[in-house]
Amino acid sequence: MSQHSRSKLTSGKKVTLGVSVLAASGLAVGLLVTPSATAGGTGAAEALERSEAAAADASAAKAAAPKARSLADSTADVTVVSGITVDGGDSARVGTTNTQTITVKWAISGGSKLYGSHASLWRGTDRDSGLKQFITSEQFDAGTDPCVPAGDATYNCTATFKIDPRSTLTNEDAGAWKLRLWAITDATTDVDTDNAKTWYLKRWSRLSNNAAPEPVAKGKTITITGKLERANWDTHAYAGYTQQTVRLQERSLTGSYATTSSHITGTGSLAGVEKQTRTATTDRCYRYKFEGTSTTPPVTATGDCVDVR
Repeated sequence: MSQHSRSKLTSGKKVTLGVSVLAASGLAVGLLVTPSATAGGTGAAEALERSEAAAADASAAKAAAPKARSLADSTADVTVVSGITVDGGDSARVGTTNTQTITVKWAISGGSKLYGSHASLWRGTDRDSGLKQFITSEQFDAGTDPCVPAGDATYNCTATFKIDPRSTLTNEDAGAWKLRLWAITDATTDVDTDNAKTWYLKRWSRLSNNAAPEPVAKGKTITITGKLERANWDTHAYAGYTQQTVRLQERSLTGSYATTSSHITGTGSLAGVEKQTRTATTDRCYRYKFEGTSTTPPVTATGDCVDVR
């Protein structure tokens, strides 16, 4: 990432963290946070420190609380985090200019009182020397709790993250990220992990498709042209995605699409372009489909039907 790009990600603001008075619900930890939600470079380390300090505050609140709970209060004296999803699965996609909201959900069980829980998104080899990006949630930065009671000693949590590709991302940020998550309850054992889930941040993709001419005389040639593009976070524009496999699919006017052939997208002046021909025999619909990669989501073009006369 360029020096200019990274400089936009460092807030350099002073941060104060503290434990609020415990609320009756047990969703207890209050955070007074003033920094930017997104940080890279030096700012990433600062954002990580804020997350760790908040977890320490929650642990301190737990240690200071009356020890009224006994082992009989819970069938398992261990805090358990489950059901972690990123945008409903294991990936999120961001385009070229619009700020994207990424939603992370998780569930907590095993403790009757929750002192605090937060999730953060980060990229790098390790948090000590290889930290590239660290993004805290809107809830964390606002000092609000992401979790609500969902039953006996269970909580459902939702955290949202705003990512502006113009100020936050470059192409090197596409690919595998990790989810840091901590949860402090009155159970004996808590959760504090740097990699609760590996997920993938992807460059938004789009795929055009056109079958021509329309209409066409029987026996003549139909040309099906498509172009696979993806978001470029360095230039904030879409560019052809070269040397990628796309599948040409066909169907009758009332049938279902099926793959008839696979092809590699072009390079150079034809970057991302694919062009195939078919002989017109009967009315038929055509489309291209891309299965996706670790940095780019799958996409299917809108079908184009040709009237054969």
